[in-house]
Amino acid sequence: MAVNWKNNSKLEEDLKKYVAANMQRLEILDYMKKDYAVYKWSLRTLDRRLNHFNIRYIDRDVPLHVAREAVRKELNGPGAMLGYRAMTQKMRQKYDLKVPRGLVHNLMFEQDPGGLARRAPGAKKRKVKGHFVTFGPNWTYSLDGHDKMMGYQNSTFPIAIYGCIDTASRKLIWLKVWNTNSNPIFIGKWYLQSLLESGILPNYIRIDKGTETTTMTTMHAYLRSKQGDLDDPTESVLFGPSPSNQVIN
Repeated sequence: MAVNWKNNSKLEEDLKKYVAANMQRLEILDYMKKDYAVYKWSLRTLDRRLNHFNIRYIDRDVPLHVAREAVRKELNGPGAMLGYRAMTQKMRQKYDLKVPRGLVHNLMFEQDPGGLARRAPGAKKRKVKGHFVTFGPNWTYSLDGHDKMMGYQNSTFPIAIYGCIDTASRKLIWLKVWNTNSNPIFIGKWYLQSLLESGILPNYIRIDKGTETTTMTTMHAYLRSKQGDLDDPTESVLFGPSPSNQVIN
């Protein structure tokens, strides 16, 4: 006989607590499987039970004046030095207000625009970019991914993009749309397919240091070692921060 979970107030309380802490669904699922093993669990089951208890990650029905007052209290008190991300978390945990992050940012800008600008990571002085030099087409390919269409917590209809451009001509060499762009096997496969189809091996590839590029970099260094023009073929892989690649904007 199935155990009835619908009237379990402790289960409801724990789910509210974990969502208020903004834990990801997979993290919550691990706790549920351990603490409530008497029930069957899966991501779909978790979503169904969250819906039953009317527990939401984001509540868009919070009155604007309530959210504004909570932000005002924090800016005039212990939250005066918080950025908008930390303020959003504080709103969830202290006031039980699951408001969107963008709303918190707007309310902080409304009440303290100068302070918000000073606390922003982008407020730090950025290094001035130097001149970009290339030796022509197919000399250097720049590769990077784009995650902004992955959906909330990468869970709802994820659309992941990974692409490659020629840094000289800015020509798009290839572009892949899939449900992930963090699997090194997929990225290595896409890169190899491009080489086979075009018959062109770039002298260098420029990527960020991520686990998703390990297979691709190994293949590229191996193929470049066969050209005999480099003492160390690993030098044909150039690493740089992802924002500087600017493959997918």
